[in-house]
Amino acid sequence: MEKIAVYGKGGIGKSVVATNLSAFYGRAGKRVLHVGCDPKHDSAVRLLEKRQPVRTILEVLGSRPDAERTKEIINIGRHGIHACEAGGPPAGLGCGGRGVARTIEYLDEWGFLSSGDYDIALFDVLGDVVCGGFAAPLRDGFAEKVVIVVSEEPMAMFAANNISRAVDHYKRNGVVLAGLVVNLRGSNVNLGPLERFAKRLNTRILTVIERDKRIMEAERAQLTLVETEPEANAAKALVHLAETLLALDRTTVPPPTPMSDDEFFELARKWEEP
Repeated sequence: MEKIAVYGKGGIGKSVVATNLSAFYGRAGKRVLHVGCDPKHDSAVRLLEKRQPVRTILEVLGSRPDAERTKEIINIGRHGIHACEAGGPPAGLGCGGRGVARTIEYLDEWGFLSSGDYDIALFDVLGDVVCGGFAAPLRDGFAEKVVIVVSEEPMAMFAANNISRAVDHYKRNGVVLAGLVVNLRGSNVNLGPLERFAKRLNTRILTVIERDKRIMEAERAQLTLVETEPEANAAKALVHLAETLLALDRTTVPPPTPMSDDEFFELARKWEEP
């Protein structure tokens, strides 16, 4: 089974990337488990039929007997995709990371990732702060190929550097940093700083997603770009990413070389230098 995790700071477009990957794999006949690891539980909605209700794993764990849980946490979406959402506590209460950690524990306890029922498990994970909870897919070895979504904005790269630290820490579990996905915010962006950043992390840019209003249009329709506009350049970039990840041999991927915060900000001051 392929185990892929998409990380990135909040609002960077990681859910766009993750759901397009799942949609592409599902359309290609792969048996996909899509796991939303964000307290907002807003990932799977793009893969389900409109108005299809989504109960989070934390909701189900708190309200139903064991025998009925497995039926309620899996939502069957388009292309036969199985999707679930971790969920989290109400705003201002509890720890969102704990919800993610409990979800991973639950999937393990019930054998979702060892049953042979899926070809691909894809985790969509919040990555502003990689605390123990949000790092659970890495810590427990459930996510083997990690993709970090960035933009040309320095704080997106700052978050990516933090995430790469977690990947490096858990490399003993077989986790590798597959590379970066650049989701551009603007037009005519100089990719030089991003290329130097990737090189400094000892990784590579897997694909570049151009700014395209059709991505937002697909989002509003609760669909994915690879379904609605497969000929768009951004959709082709996402398909290229999906194919690259499947072809990637983890044993050939070197460990990342993350920077300290001081090193990062020193590099950031030189973004535009040739």
